[in-house]
Amino acid sequence: MGETGVHTAAIRVQPKQACIHPPIKIDDPLMMSYYKKLPPPVCEGEDWVYVDNGTLRFSKSVLKNYGNFTCDHYILYRINEREIAWGSPYVNIQDGYRIPTDFFKVKCQSEDNHTYDGIHAGVAYTHDRANRPEVDLSQGLDGLSVAIMGYDSMSRLSWLRRMPKTRGLFAELGAIELEGYNVIGDGTTIALLALLTGRYEWELPDSRINSPVAVPMDDYPLIWYDMKKAGYLTSWAEGLSGSFTWKLLGFNQQPTDFLTRPFFYAIKPWKEYIEPCTGSQRTSQVWLNYFRDIFLMYRNKRKFLLHFFSEFSHDNNNKMTEIDDELKDSIRILYDGGYLDNTLFILMGDHGARYGKLRSTWQGKMEERLPYFSFLFPKWFEEKYPKAIQNLRTNTHRLTTPFDIHETLKDFLRFGGTGVGNVSNRGISLFKEIPSERTCVHAQIASHWCACLAWEKVSHEDKNLQMALGSALDTINNFTSGFRQICAELAVEEITEAVKLKSSRALLQKIKDVTLYQITFHTTPGHGHFEVTVTHDVERNKMEVAGSEISRINKYGSDADCILFNGDIRQFCYCRSST
Repeated sequence: MGETGVHTAAIRVQPKQACIHPPIKIDDPLMMSYYKKLPPPVCEGEDWVYVDNGTLRFSKSVLKNYGNFTCDHYILYRINEREIAWGSPYVNIQDGYRIPTDFFKVKCQSEDNHTYDGIHAGVAYTHDRANRPEVDLSQGLDGLSVAIMGYDSMSRLSWLRRMPKTRGLFAELGAIELEGYNVIGDGTTIALLALLTGRYEWELPDSRINSPVAVPMDDYPLIWYDMKKAGYLTSWAEGLSGSFTWKLLGFNQQPTDFLTRPFFYAIKPWKEYIEPCTGSQRTSQVWLNYFRDIFLMYRNKRKFLLHFFSEFSHDNNNKMTEIDDELKDSIRILYDGGYLDNTLFILMGDHGARYGKLRSTWQGKMEERLPYFSFLFPKWFEEKYPKAIQNLRTNTHRLTTPFDIHETLKDFLRFGGTGVGNVSNRGISLFKEIPSERTCVHAQIASHWCACLAWEKVSHEDKNLQMALGSALDTINNFTSGFRQICAELAVEEITEAVKLKSSRALLQKIKDVTLYQITFHTTPGHGHFEVTVTHDVERNKMEVAGSEISRINKYGSDADCILFNGDIRQFCYCRSST
């Protein structure tokens, strides 16, 4: 199916762009003062076996050093999101053994009684994957695959600073990068759910672990289910961060064809960060190899892959410098080998850094709200869909969100054409032109998260600000009021920043007489650092605070260990036992 909606009867007059994102700089001195290039970790030892395109091979150097050895193979089984099990051994497997599953353990012993015990990942050939029927997608985008690789807490500018080689290769290959991609809320889960479902978390069935009515996520309208029905092989691959299991129940049934959580759970206990080395390989390389091997094993199958990793970037963006060469080389191998000839390859972040000293700065606040997002299409796609790519290039400077990505992904199954998007729609496919008059209100982004609002400083002594501060503090304390026996009541220790924004029809489109206050302050006990947006309804002289417009911008570490069972309020609790 070709493009539709390309020609119009009249020339559309472009209004001035409503959302202008702030002029933040890649070489900001403060941000650069925290930049450090780290060398890749050095991994010791040698794995006795390795996987080569679904086949287990014995190391020739180990055979040379230790002589012949015998090995047993144990399949790794997923029981549920928090349990795994090992199968009975397949004994005395041979070099050239075809792995039956992606994740497994191998135990070996040499003739002179040296031993090896290692957990491995590879992509197995299975009948279901190889023979999945594919439906006709002539009304979509020709069965184009989608491969998304995401990294936690990577703003656009942090990516530019720390991943110059990967970004340089992407630019060389003709990638298109969004410069106005704005978060819609706090954290990874809200970003990925919007991308996958087109909905906010609270618009979906309640899956919160602490909720008495919580249900698993199996019935969520995740786009990978639609992709699977159309014949796509699907993947949800992350480490131990638990995007859908930290605060949510996750899935009863395995949700995708490829799922890495059991593997990372096996190599490291739940809730702990994985080590930089897995056996004799860098964990980052194991991660990239698994992504690559899906293409090698199932080259001609449609794919919808979402691989998202936190461990390289969540706590320290500088760790991403360790993998710049690895990621660049992996992309080059896939591209030069023709594996991306029918694939849209996306590199992305979910948000910028959410904690720490840099987040406390104005630029850090803006970077949190503007994550990295870049598209690499195969060359033929622009030739067949020139207007779609033209619109995408126009949209690189417009306000865009994860909701737009979801609408774009839906086009792969049924293409909605090009033309101009409806500004009143929360999500607009990026193959349509995003109207220049679009604001955060149109995109349903709360003012707290909108990066295109012009705030002005306000005196800390301003009486309305003080009233807003009291409302912010009351709201935070109300979250923990039912747990007062274990969570201390907080008080304001110090205001670190205060700004306000008067209502504007163009930007807010709310009731006429409204002022927004955004207050950053420390609390005591515990020295928590919060950023809260408060809406002042001037006509009623009423302050309002939404829970979604509160950010905890420093780490709380073990201070909230007494309430680990309730992820919704952990950031607001300072345990009395910590005093």
